Amino acid sequence: MNQPICVTFAGAVGSSKTPISHMISIEFGLPIFNNDAIRSEVKEDLLEFNSEEYLKRRNERLQKLILSQKSFILDASIDRTWSELKPILDANNFKTIVISLDLSKELLKKLYKAKDYQDSLKRLDQLHQDHEDFLRQYSQDIFLNINDQEFSNRLNIIHTSLNDLDLS
Repeated sequence: MNQPICVTFAGAVGSSKTPISHMISIEFGLPIFNNDAIRSEVKEDLLEFNSEEYLKRRNERLQKLILSQKSFILDASIDRTWSELKPILDANNFKTIVISLDLSKELLKKLYKAKDYQDSLKRLDQLHQDHEDFLRQYSQDIFLNINDQEFSNRLNIIHTSLNDLDLS
């Protein structure tokens, strides 16, 4: 059996993780584990967001997926959770591919306005700082960095970079 792979992302809210996840899923046939879908599910089931229920469901499902030993895409930012997630993936023999979306505050502002991410716009400084902190601490874990200049061509860059790996 080949070593399972987890493709995941470092980057602020709204930095293109979901579009990239979908491209990778289609191109390489990997399932997507999406935190936002679980958030939506909890809101729909309870008619409000409950963080304890969200964390319970997320953790149970992620654990089940990891124990399955199947490669997958983690469509979530690991900026604040990598110190907890990395040891779990390592202990279960996953190869991790971290794609870091190193976008400036200026580009993030434009993206938030285009996507109408008002709450994220209010938290921009903190979201950007979380990513900067991640980069300082975990730069050695990053497979690929995408910056402002590369952003418009990110899907092609990522596809080309992943194409040489055996993601099956």
